[in-house]
Amino acid sequence: MQISHRPLTVTNSTLSTLIDELDTECLKVQALVNQLQLTSLTANQQAELLAAAVHLHNHCDEDFQTLISEEMENLPDDED
Repeated sequence: MQISHRPLTVTNSTLSTLIDELDTECLKVQALVNQLQLTSLTANQQAELLAAAVHLHNHCDEDFQTLISEEMENLPDDED
């Protein structure tokens, strides 16, 4: 399945920026995990993977979750 990048319609600019950064970090982690599955990682790649994992953890902190919750509360109801 091909995934295309399109802008989010998030009203909170801080949340939008955090989601963009999270997207970038997830792509980095995925690339490193793919490399790990194919060959052994170099010490530099291992350090990048560990740093990316820490960065992902930091992105998903309580403040980020609060911003997501607030954004979800502003979504319209999809009642059919």
